[in-house]
Amino acid sequence: MGRRRTELSSHPATVLFVGRHAADGRLLQELFEASPKNRFALEMIEQPKEARTRLTHGDVDAVLLDASLTDAMQGLETLASVEPAAPILLLSPTEDEELGLSALKAGAQDFLVKDRLDRQVLVHAIRYAIERHRLKNRLRDLSLMDELTGLYNRRGFVTLATEDLRLARRNKQNLLVAFGDLDDLKQINDTLGHAEGDTAIKDVSGILRRTFRDSDLIARIGGDEFAVLVRGADTDHVEVIRRRLKDELAMFSRRAKRRYRLKISLGFAQRAATNLVSVESLLRAADRALYQEKRRHERESGEHDAITNSKSLEKPPYEARAIDILLVEDNAEDAALTRRALDQARLQNRLSIVADGFEALAFLKGATPFETAAQPDVVLLDLDLPRMDGHEVLSEMRQDPLLKDIPVVVLTATKSGNPDFNGSEPDAFLTKPVNFHRLADAIKSVAGFGFTIVKLSA
Repeated sequence: MGRRRTELSSHPATVLFVGRHAADGRLLQELFEASPKNRFALEMIEQPKEARTRLTHGDVDAVLLDASLTDAMQGLETLASVEPAAPILLLSPTEDEELGLSALKAGAQDFLVKDRLDRQVLVHAIRYAIERHRLKNRLRDLSLMDELTGLYNRRGFVTLATEDLRLARRNKQNLLVAFGDLDDLKQINDTLGHAEGDTAIKDVSGILRRTFRDSDLIARIGGDEFAVLVRGADTDHVEVIRRRLKDELAMFSRRAKRRYRLKISLGFAQRAATNLVSVESLLRAADRALYQEKRRHERESGEHDAITNSKSLEKPPYEARAIDILLVEDNAEDAALTRRALDQARLQNRLSIVADGFEALAFLKGATPFETAAQPDVVLLDLDLPRMDGHEVLSEMRQDPLLKDIPVVVLTATKSGNPDFNGSEPDAFLTKPVNFHRLADAIKSVAGFGFTIVKLSA
């Protein structure tokens, strides 16, 4: 993708004229040449489709689009959606207020009438459009960036990762998210001061930049927490990341000579994009991976944290373990098919089945008659349930602090796309009748791979 210009330079501003009339191109060139103090380089392309390709190469400062083109409005919307974007001015052969308003709504910066063009009008309109566009981009960048580290903030991460999710769905790819934090930040703040704590956070951002690729999306989610979206992840990416992080931490420790040991913990979650409802659900899964492994590590390590850490690095990144699955399904035939799918996948699991939403919540909360039931690692939830439907169950779970982090895979008979969950989103979405392999992959992704963690120290 081409770069986006952020500041005015001594080079001429590149203006792209999109239109079929050579006379219009000649007129624009004459007006630009009559403005020696305002340097412009004019490029001419006949079709919006070709102009879109040119824009993706970058370094275009403004676009002049001929409204007399048969597909002008469609072309306007297409060009306005290109990244890196450029301000678009619509050139109309006539004064048309309705067309002008439509153009502004579709993404144009300005509406110019050809018969009223002179040197001053054209130059001022282009320069103002360029400045407004650059200001808009600067404000947008500020709203998406973390001031301390220069990484994206949570809003920036979700915004850009959502675009990656759309592309990954079309290409039927997997997405991998690493969720991490800086260990012992509170101790650094308490003993050495918050300025040193800020330095440690900036150190972590630098280590993550060197650990991950330029194509990966790195963000500071808040406080001492970071997230990375690994684009085009392969099956061996976790091991590669572990090795890179170990090397970068060791190198940092030798060079920086801080008064503390810098430790970074990473939890991983991977999903098939076609099963993902949102980026937020993948982020929650990676966060759960981090939290659950930290709890396990704290229980097992005691006072021997450093020894346990070194041993954990020798373990394979994928550790099979028994998982508890709750299936909420009122159709006995579908329940039998789901059980068969899990058996064929040879997953280590304990499957419990309830038939409606009230029973599901009772099971999850340990209420009568499920006082001795273990809380599940993952819930398979049908939407069409008696008494209380799946939407209500999911909403109750997401509002309950003790249940909100349990992964939920929604099963539904609809083929019209993902239903609207009104903010209470599941972690994965599968259509019935259940495909054995897709169900197995979904279960493995939310309850197996998602519980893997890497903990390394400098």
